[in-house]
Amino acid sequence: MIDTVAGPEGFDREVQAFDLQRHAVFEGLARELQQSSASPATADFGRVLNHAQKILGKSDLQMSQLFKVSRPTINRWTRGVNAPHPLLRKAVFDALLIEVRQALKGLRAG
Repeated sequence: MIDTVAGPEGFDREVQAFDLQRHAVFEGLARELQQSSASPATADFGRVLNHAQKILGKSDLQMSQLFKVSRPTINRWTRGVNAPHPLLRKAVFDALLIEVRQALKGLRAG
């Protein structure tokens, strides 16, 4: 609902602020994925994957299709129950970084 005191212009400012904040969150995720990809053995795989899934707005099914693993595997990974081999972790981080960069292009174009 639009705040009648602020009017449409106030809502326009809120939308612009939201877009800037969303862009900053995606940029932060990109940095986190780059750092995690550089040292996949020491990165907190479940935390990073969970953040990426939430920020990208992907379901467990979409994540499982992206990485060609089962939904229960994605669920175990995001909860930190287990994680793939460090070489596969790097591949996951790199694939997510591609997804984030594509999302950032969409944000800039919008």
